[in-house]
Amino acid sequence: MMDGQENRRSFRVNESVYLKYDVLSEKEFEQGIEHRKLRLGLSDGAQATLVDIEARLGEAMFLLNAEHAKIGRCMTLLNDKLNIVIDQLPALRETKASLAKSRPQTCDVGADGLVFSSDKPLEVDSKLHLQFLLSTDNRYVETFCRVVRVTDSPDDNRDDLPYGIAVEFMNLPPSQREILIQHMFSRESETLRMRRLELDATDG
Repeated sequence: MMDGQENRRSFRVNESVYLKYDVLSEKEFEQGIEHRKLRLGLSDGAQATLVDIEARLGEAMFLLNAEHAKIGRCMTLLNDKLNIVIDQLPALRETKASLAKSRPQTCDVGADGLVFSSDKPLEVDSKLHLQFLLSTDNRYVETFCRVVRVTDSPDDNRDDLPYGIAVEFMNLPPSQREILIQHMFSRESETLRMRRLELDATDG
């Protein structure tokens, strides 16, 4: 059982991501993300709560779809409707819009961390405040992370970002981690499906 869980957690996909990060001092890191938002005048408790509820609801719907497809489909439609409303919240809308204005980069995304590209190397053990938006499904994640190594850039098309920064998430809620896992397996399933269609077309 543990092997299966570890495989799910270590699984990674190449993903187009809108991303920004801030290097934190040890004091900022200890204060936590909510305190940092307060200091910067960005506090919005409703936004943080809704993001967490969305993640937990997504996990429940994923399980429901597997057991009761019709009910799961109805819940998915209702959730999509709610997400349209949630996305209009000023703070969340502004955050996503700000990220989406940046140029996306290809990252290696996993449930416990990711590898992104940077214009400069970062010291191992540096603490970061990380925000990223998955371009395929507009999934927004905000978390602390720690730099574990500097490696090759995962994005061959970004000569302006020559360094690869591998980070591990810290204090990421289990519900959001599970959503990332589901997202990755969904992407991989879609990739395999497209490959099968290509092979079928070639054989035909």
